Amino acid sequence: MSTLLSGLKKLSLATFAVGMMLQGGTAMAQDSDRLMGIVEPLVATKPLTIGLSVVHLNDDFWRGITYGIQDEAKRSNVKLERVFVAGAYGNVREQFAHLSTFKTLGVDVAVLGASAFNGFDPAIRDLQRAGINVMAVGIPVNSPNISLGVTQDDAGIGQQLAEVLCEADDKAQVLALPGPAGAEWARLRHEAFKETLSQKCPGTKVTDASFSSGLTLQNGLTQASDLLLRQSEINAIFTPQVSLGMGAAQAARQMNRDVKVLTSALVPEVLPLIKRGQIYASVSEPGILMGRLIVQYAIRQAEDKPLPNVQNDDYLPYPYVLTPTTPILESNVDTFPVYDTDLPPADWDASAIMR
Repeated sequence: MSTLLSGLKKLSLATFAVGMMLQGGTAMAQDSDRLMGIVEPLVATKPLTIGLSVVHLNDDFWRGITYGIQDEAKRSNVKLERVFVAGAYGNVREQFAHLSTFKTLGVDVAVLGASAFNGFDPAIRDLQRAGINVMAVGIPVNSPNISLGVTQDDAGIGQQLAEVLCEADDKAQVLALPGPAGAEWARLRHEAFKETLSQKCPGTKVTDASFSSGLTLQNGLTQASDLLLRQSEINAIFTPQVSLGMGAAQAARQMNRDVKVLTSALVPEVLPLIKRGQIYASVSEPGILMGRLIVQYAIRQAEDKPLPNVQNDDYLPYPYVLTPTTPILESNVDTFPVYDTDLPPADWDASAIMR
């Protein structure tokens, strides 16, 4: 993990984009820069068809990615042929079937929002042999046969949350809820959070909870309640995902405990909790931006155009683009452009593309 964190520090693109947003939260909406300057938008000059398989549409991260792909495809003369939903993390067999169907449909690009890190390489190679370009969005995949991925720095999210806590309380007594076992993104966030605390504010103490059985508010509430009852000194809670974080915040509120809850991802329900201080910080995970970018890079690959801001190192086994992540606190929650980056329109319905 030390190597990973040191390597991530060189990724100036994310740092630049975060700075741009923090300088003025409404600037992006005013400038209508839907791609945040990462790449210039293109309109496809040749027919291009995309199929998408995502984990689920139960949260605004995956809804944002799907909305971003659908809206950007409309803007860019690209056809979004079909959207499939696996249903839950770990449902790899369902996604194998989706990828097989994309071959039958004859799409040009199969975009995979993977339900697991491992296991997809044989199916991806099968699509490659059929002449289908396979790209990854949202969550990394352990396959060198992905042509390009658009993702976020999960270790960086843990690092950012640790830095926020160090600034607020460099001797915090922290309860860390690691999330579900086997979720690579959660592991990266959890380990980077702890490593950054040990490096930047070694006066903190971290108590790890056990892995949760899921990513629900009830999971966070149950775990946090149990440990807050047993450990009166805890004054901060880390969770890798917002539903767990909201559950932890509810537990602290019910027990009348003054606890800083640090988590990741934005949903409409978390914004008032940040304003009231019940969630101390939650990181923006710009799913809409990821969706838009995967369409734009698919056009560029299909038409042999330049691929700016692509990283190619040992962080992932394929070339990738990182989107910026930004900690949202009470100080910037009212100015950050959440509906441009994270939250799809409330009335948006994916059913028309899931036929």
